[in-house]
Amino acid sequence: MLVFEPSGQRIYVSHATTVLDAARSLGLPIPTDCGGHGTCGKCRIKFQPAPFPTQRDLQHLSKDELAEGIRLACEHVIETDTRVVLPFPEEQAKILVWGSSKAAVQKLDKGLVGQLGVAIDLGTTTIVAYLMDLGTGSQIEQQAMLNPEVAYGEDIMTRMAYVMNAHEGGEELRQCVLRGIDVLLTRLISAAGVLPDTVSRISLVGNTAMHHLFLGLDIHGLSLAPYRPAMLKSLTKSSDEIGLKSVPKAQVYVAPNIEGFIGSDTVGLIVSQGLGSVKGTVMGIDIGTNAEIVLSVRGRLICCSAAAGPAFEGARIRLGMRGEEGAIEHVRINNPSEPAELSVIGQASPRGICGSAIVDIVAELLRTGLVDRTGRMRDSKRIVHEGGYGLCYIVAEPGESDAGRRIVFTQEDVRQVQLAKAAIATGAGVLMDECGVTSYDIDALLLAGAFGNYIRPESALAIGLLPAIPLDRIVPVGNAAGEGAKRFLLSLKERAVAETLSRSVKYVNLAAHPAFADRFLEATAIGQAGDGSNHSHVRIANHTSNP
Repeated sequence: MLVFEPSGQRIYVSHATTVLDAARSLGLPIPTDCGGHGTCGKCRIKFQPAPFPTQRDLQHLSKDELAEGIRLACEHVIETDTRVVLPFPEEQAKILVWGSSKAAVQKLDKGLVGQLGVAIDLGTTTIVAYLMDLGTGSQIEQQAMLNPEVAYGEDIMTRMAYVMNAHEGGEELRQCVLRGIDVLLTRLISAAGVLPDTVSRISLVGNTAMHHLFLGLDIHGLSLAPYRPAMLKSLTKSSDEIGLKSVPKAQVYVAPNIEGFIGSDTVGLIVSQGLGSVKGTVMGIDIGTNAEIVLSVRGRLICCSAAAGPAFEGARIRLGMRGEEGAIEHVRINNPSEPAELSVIGQASPRGICGSAIVDIVAELLRTGLVDRTGRMRDSKRIVHEGGYGLCYIVAEPGESDAGRRIVFTQEDVRQVQLAKAAIATGAGVLMDECGVTSYDIDALLLAGAFGNYIRPESALAIGLLPAIPLDRIVPVGNAAGEGAKRFLLSLKERAVAETLSRSVKYVNLAAHPAFADRFLEATAIGQAGDGSNHSHVRIANHTSNP
């Protein structure tokens, strides 16, 4: 028997089952960038008592961590009764809800006074749910949780690889996300003090991969170029047909997708921000594992997805983590030889670095000359050789800012940021090329999603993540996809708009675009194009342009 603390959940498993697999079967989202192959070192748990460390434990864990009984969940099979402690209790994602739905509400049916609905944004990393009064259109409650599918990989492609390689992998992930949504809905209903039977409507948005895994659709078309979804149109089914058990009387509306990896979450962004009717030039970017970029030029819409990877969510960064308590969220280097100023979520001791601080660090390293435009670190008092990780910038030493251990940002971390920012900058550049506009023509740049709300726009501009526009034209808009889901829940008119726009948006397959390779190579340099002269482009291996 295996017992997970602090929740006390128990499971009986065969002797060949790893702790990670057991956690997956319970829907416990132990993070794993690599999908459980032992290469990322992120699935840390504490054993009581601790087994003998494996070679990969020794590779990824410090001496202090090993002494504390910390091991990798993917490396250890259960051979006897075992108790493990998840390092930190699941914490709700740091989500900023932008405004409230101000659209004119056309009620779905007459007589819905007293009936409730739930709008769901099914994200690759985070699931957010909003409980709404269908009679008044007002929001009653909201809840967020980590998508339990992260136990199968931080990014879309890793999860899809699991689906294709594992027996019944698709159904396994579908059941995983359904269990997670049921838990989230139960929390939502309980927090509001209402009965499950009063929830009569659900609307859901997500990218096409999350959409397909939720509905149990074939994902093979999405896994290979040219990345064709099995389904684009909207769908309405009962909660029973979908497999949701927490709201037995609900009808579930799943909004339409666009193409490729551009799903209904982007449709939600377009509708909630009115991008189909703007008179100027407006760009919207939802920065996540798979960044969605939309450009509206006088209401003409064009979009693409950019495989930024999970670096901005803390994955594939040596000491990266999500935006939760203990995460360093902002960094300022006043003196390259002295400790940096740190801002930590929850005013706790720093445990790692989240996405907004990752962007800050690279911007500050560039500003202070600790890295050059190619991303190469330069010798300094705060840049040291760290074990097998090469040159590292010391973000905090033990005792600095109450840090319990040395927190570093490695040369490879810089490279991961270069890949991620280059993908997004390339996508934005290609869309501008397609429309015959430049960054000077952009009247507003809307930053959507949790990351867009907490990032410092000046840092994003400094590293070249965003087009070179005046700072006051950058507007954080919060969870625009979730706002769209609310509108689809409340208004038949907005659903009709979604259906029309999803068919009229021009989709650009970024990987197949003739300008992709040249633009990407140029964008790997840190900073805006033209910031320096005679700099050489840095070639970074292991980048894939899909999706």
